[in-house]
Amino acid sequence: MTDVSPIERPFTTNEAGEQLGSLSVALAVQRRVLMALMIRQLMTKYGRGNIGFLWIVLEPMILCCGVLVVRSLIQGHEENGIALIPLLVTGYLPLTLWRHISGVGVFMFRRSGPLLYHRDITLLDCTIATLVLEIGGCTIAFMVVYWILITLNLMDPLYDVGLVLMGWLILALLAYSLMIIFAVLTEYYEAAERFVQPFQYLMLPVCGFFFMVSWLPDSAQRLAWYMPTIHCYEMVRAGMLGPTVQTYYTPWYPILCAIIGLALALPKVDKARDKIHFG
Repeated sequence: MTDVSPIERPFTTNEAGEQLGSLSVALAVQRRVLMALMIRQLMTKYGRGNIGFLWIVLEPMILCCGVLVVRSLIQGHEENGIALIPLLVTGYLPLTLWRHISGVGVFMFRRSGPLLYHRDITLLDCTIATLVLEIGGCTIAFMVVYWILITLNLMDPLYDVGLVLMGWLILALLAYSLMIIFAVLTEYYEAAERFVQPFQYLMLPVCGFFFMVSWLPDSAQRLAWYMPTIHCYEMVRAGMLGPTVQTYYTPWYPILCAIIGLALALPKVDKARDKIHFG
């Protein structure tokens, strides 16, 4: 009987079952790790007293409602022919998502260092747990604010939920890639921390929060399309406001930018782990 190479030999029923069993066990372990990390982060950040983890939803809600009230009192009810409240909701809440996810990357690996004593926990597990928590908290805040405004007849119903969700999740992916970049840079170079906040503030005028592409002159529009976050804001506003506004976006461009950012940063994660010192 001719011997067959293990590479060429097809799986038997038992081997296939063992493969599937190993995969299911690994997925179960990964799920438990992520759940434990999320619970730990909630307890560490918000504590057990008062309303605890509900702050993850109330914090962006309070900030958003404050901005809505102040801007409405100062600016009136419209900007460039668009109702101010929907414009602010589609600007400020995505900005909150962006800042909550990307900003937490500063020294994130160092803060997560003690958890690495557990064999099943990796640095990427810590980043993914944070990502899921921030997306969940900001999304629920978005839904509650939207429901309140709809109930008070201050906004029209969403035109395209899928488009809003796509812009929202792509923006989260972009912010996640920046989180990893910040985490790697601050672990390699401590001085990088000093540049993160200025970078975030300098992003405000150009990220798409304050304007829509259709408001810009043609020369500025061509430059604006190179900013990946603008495409996400335009998608959210197109899904929220519908054909009443003119929007410009290309979904693949911010996705490509996020993939490039992750491709540059992820290979450095293991080396960044070696730089973590426990004192």
